[in-house]
Amino acid sequence: MGFNMLLPILFILAGAAAAAYPDDLRADFELAEFSDVSTNLDDPMYRLTDAVQPRTVNVHMDVYLEEARLDGIVQFDVEVIQSDLTQIVLHQKVERIRTVSILDGSGRPVNLRFPGPYSTNDTFEILLINLADPIPAGIYSITISYAARIHVNQYDRGFYRGHYYLNGQKRYYATTQFQPYYARTAFPCFDEPQFKSTFVISITRDSSLQPSYSNMAIAETIETSPGRIRETFHPTPTVSVYLIAFTVSDFIATELTSKSTRPFQIVSRPGVADQHVYASEIGVEITNQLDDYFGIEYYGMGLGNPMKNDHLAIPDFPAGAMENWGMVNYREAYLLYDKAHTNLNNKIFIATIVAHELTHKWFGNLVTCFWWSNLWLNESFASFFEYFITHMADPTLELEDQFVVDHVHSALSWDSGAGATPMNWTGVVNNPSISSHFSTTSYAKGASVLRMMEHFLGARPFRQGLRYYLRENAYGLGTPEDMYRALRRAAYEDITFSRMFPNQDIGEILDSWVQNAGSPVVNVNVNMDTGVISLKQERFLISGATPAPQLWHIPISWTHQGELNFQSTRPSFILSTESATIQGTPGHNWVLLNIAQSGLYRVNYDDHNWEMLASYLRNPSTRTNIHKLNRAQIVNDVLFFIRADKISLERAFDVLSFLEHETDYYVWNAAISQLGWIRNRFEHIPEAHQEFTEYMLGLLDNVVDHLGYEERASDSTSTILNRMQIMNLACNLGHSGCISDSLSKWQQFRANQTNLVPVNARRYVYCVGLREGNAQDYQFLFQQYQTSENAADMVVILRALGCTRDTESLNHYLGQTLTNDRIRFHDRTNAFAYALQGNTENLPTVLQFLYNNFEKIREEHGGEARFLVNINNVAGYLTNYTHITEFQSWGYRHQAQLGSALSNVDSVVNTALNNLRWGNNVVPKVYGIIISDNNSAAAVTTPFAIIFVALATLLFR
Repeated sequence: MGFNMLLPILFILAGAAAAAYPDDLRADFELAEFSDVSTNLDDPMYRLTDAVQPRTVNVHMDVYLEEARLDGIVQFDVEVIQSDLTQIVLHQKVERIRTVSILDGSGRPVNLRFPGPYSTNDTFEILLINLADPIPAGIYSITISYAARIHVNQYDRGFYRGHYYLNGQKRYYATTQFQPYYARTAFPCFDEPQFKSTFVISITRDSSLQPSYSNMAIAETIETSPGRIRETFHPTPTVSVYLIAFTVSDFIATELTSKSTRPFQIVSRPGVADQHVYASEIGVEITNQLDDYFGIEYYGMGLGNPMKNDHLAIPDFPAGAMENWGMVNYREAYLLYDKAHTNLNNKIFIATIVAHELTHKWFGNLVTCFWWSNLWLNESFASFFEYFITHMADPTLELEDQFVVDHVHSALSWDSGAGATPMNWTGVVNNPSISSHFSTTSYAKGASVLRMMEHFLGARPFRQGLRYYLRENAYGLGTPEDMYRALRRAAYEDITFSRMFPNQDIGEILDSWVQNAGSPVVNVNVNMDTGVISLKQERFLISGATPAPQLWHIPISWTHQGELNFQSTRPSFILSTESATIQGTPGHNWVLLNIAQSGLYRVNYDDHNWEMLASYLRNPSTRTNIHKLNRAQIVNDVLFFIRADKISLERAFDVLSFLEHETDYYVWNAAISQLGWIRNRFEHIPEAHQEFTEYMLGLLDNVVDHLGYEERASDSTSTILNRMQIMNLACNLGHSGCISDSLSKWQQFRANQTNLVPVNARRYVYCVGLREGNAQDYQFLFQQYQTSENAADMVVILRALGCTRDTESLNHYLGQTLTNDRIRFHDRTNAFAYALQGNTENLPTVLQFLYNNFEKIREEHGGEARFLVNINNVAGYLTNYTHITEFQSWGYRHQAQLGSALSNVDSVVNTALNNLRWGNNVVPKVYGIIISDNNSAAAVTTPFAIIFVALATLLFR
């Protein structure tokens, strides 16, 4: 039924068929009350069955931006599949349902029950429409009029309002974030990914605003009354409701790289259109690459209607970006690029996040996961291609290699926790569990598994399998079995794969990674006399606990010192049992597994193999014979084995000693965070903390000299990124050369603001400038923040402002997160964390600010969830017993006001105490090792006595 018939219907339908149910008569839904009802409500009641299927949905919203409200009418043409239903249920979380009416396929009214034609339930966020009599299967039209709020807190998501300033004037806009279950707050709907339909969106707005944006282009514009404009958009392709989007604003668009048949727009607030160019250029190239790779053109997905490719920079956005079909939303910092003010890290992030969202047009939009338990079918592919398709678009960004240190290492870190969940998580049954599955498991881990499968299957059959999956399920739903079936077909058709792995089922292999929580470690023992390599798999847990038995089908690739081969990452066999052996070549040669870390698993060798690898890596003439990604893997694995007590500390630091000569970005990236984690565990023992700092500075000397302080035109992407991470670390550790150079750059900038700090050096130069400066330095940089028009640069400045040592300035900074609306909600919680990261000595001031202002922080940082982030961020910085007990006492004094947040306080305290215990357990041996390495054995006795006194004090308090 066309949308132009909605208004006449509302007037025609009087009596029982069009029921207005007063608010004060709404009944809370009780299951017992409806135990005899035939309904499409599932168990648990967050879900709906497929007994009612929406086919077309017409939504009209009368939007009042200044008042943050809307009046709406939504009309569904649905197919009732199950006969004799007496109740139809939809999702809703709007302010008020005004009327509900139903027509059958012939246009006749369907009577609703009276009294009680409908009710709403806030717990399960549903609207229950109660029919007077059972209805047969068939086509029906449901019309609902309602009122809704436009949220003023972006973290409430749904349809929300934000703001920006133009020439000092505050201006409002409203946009959407519906994934995963917030569309129901804007209009009643079937708010699950399994329900796909065609939508026609219509918006009435003030004529003073610019044209609105939605998934499709505007089909019709009508002036409904003086000062009011209604815009109706073309019908969407068949799509899940979480992908519907619209924006009401005075934003402006640029079409810098478009063709008439392939439009591509960047849209933003006025005044920053000059920052549109890079995203437009890389976005067009990525779209072209994806078209070619999948063999399905994006611009042909409209089912007869023209497709848009709009990308909107949103000043206030709770997610990083959102893949709405035809209208992608981004945080400004993730889309707008200014060469003078956007560093290389942020430039790369713009490219990869554009690629991530564009990939969703195929994985997520065209083919949608059936339920959020299998979110990996959407997000893992987007996370995979954000690196590899962008690498095709611009190889100079080195994203093919960056994938390992960004995604594989983060996935392995996440999976090392006992609470890690599987990619297919059957525990996803309600809103909280849905939200928690938007995690590293569904993104980085899933992408890493896909990379492993591509190396196993081969690039060509992997791509062909994905093409089969997309073509066979286009405009519908996808399941893991659909993916397995498509990959099996491609594997069967590939002669090389069939010859190499004649009895291997790619679906079964992939499924072991989809169903298992965590990731494995392969323990390797090499008998160099016989050449037999013994392998044993188990789940790796950072706690060092003995894991429950689990089995993965692990693709094993390997090489050895006698015949190095780091070119072929294709596995030689699949480890499908707990243990197995490989017959290698006898001889005194080390063995190395997981070439270029192509598989998602750690590798722990016997002590002698580790010893030989350590010696080989320490030799400057042989170190680089081992692939840089394997050197990165070795460092990262060893540091995690230290934490899990799976390697002797002497051997671990023996292996790590090659870092003294290492200059590669990827290897250092794998080392920095975990070395920092160990260093922080010694903070409560000053002598050990200082000695470990000196140890790290000693490792850094060579790479600092190699990189130098000045960027060169010939520098590669990884060289620039390496300088950024190494100098940031060196300055934080107190490296005199780094601090001196940074202060020189800072002082030149202060003396002449046109003498900008090099954009890729700003993070550490600004921080040093404030850390070594005074209140005037803080005020100078704060004014830079207040006047900046580039969101990414503002984040760099905001991070650096937290480095100040001046207590009054720090309190001003923290206070600004409560009052300064130039600091976006999504940055306020980050600012709180930056104050902790900038200087460890800031902790007492930050804690006191939390104690004095926690209720206002909860309100002004965006609500309970953001408040909990602030509390959780404290855990890593509570490094002495006094602060831990003070924090715990504060929590229990205010438990009534804290409510459920008290459990987070307890968790933080337990984490902090566990961190102290870990440091206490290892500090004597680690201290002895690093002192010995510095040839200072004679200096051990007195520091050890101090350490043991400190340990005793902590243990007995």
